[in-house]
Amino acid sequence: MIEWYPCFIDVEASGFGPGSWPVSIAWCDNQGEIRSVLIRPDPTWTHWSPEAERVHGISRERLMREGLPPAEAEARLALDLRGALAFSDAPDFDSAWIGTLYGALGRQMPFRIDHADDLLVGAMLRANEMMWQGQARLETAKEDLRRTASHRHDAGYDVGFLVALWRRALGEKVKVNHGVGPVPDLTATGSFRRVQQAEG
Repeated sequence: MIEWYPCFIDVEASGFGPGSWPVSIAWCDNQGEIRSVLIRPDPTWTHWSPEAERVHGISRERLMREGLPPAEAEARLALDLRGALAFSDAPDFDSAWIGTLYGALGRQMPFRIDHADDLLVGAMLRANEMMWQGQARLETAKEDLRRTASHRHDAGYDVGFLVALWRRALGEKVKVNHGVGPVPDLTATGSFRRVQQAEG
């Protein structure tokens, strides 16, 4: 039983270039439970890419209907992330998009994001191994999990994939749920619940 998880984070955005902004942010807490928020656009955020919408499947209309105002989305982030070091598989992009959220609120981002691969490679290393051996083990783990994944593009799903890699790095046998992702159901509070997989 894993007692502690790093904070993994992922962001979906309105586009891929300058002027794009976060539409969805997901992260996990130290128990591996995944939380996710949709973000209603700030009035100054006007960039919208139909290509990005096709990737993440979140419409602007849905954000207006279901998204949290930026200040409320930030407050939920701050509960778990203030002062933390988070890990992403695309830290430059995710830091920029989260920085846009904080910029709209006139605040500095109160946590830092590093590359998840750096953390995971270190966890994959065995005694007296070279770094390239840990990297090779990580790539093998990613391919194994992708074979059973649904290939959804969703912030919560992507964080769940990183959580599954962490569990794999620490020696657990892990499979991504068939066509759904590693975190398909919700807790009573509406956040994602980490699913305990049967071993073997």
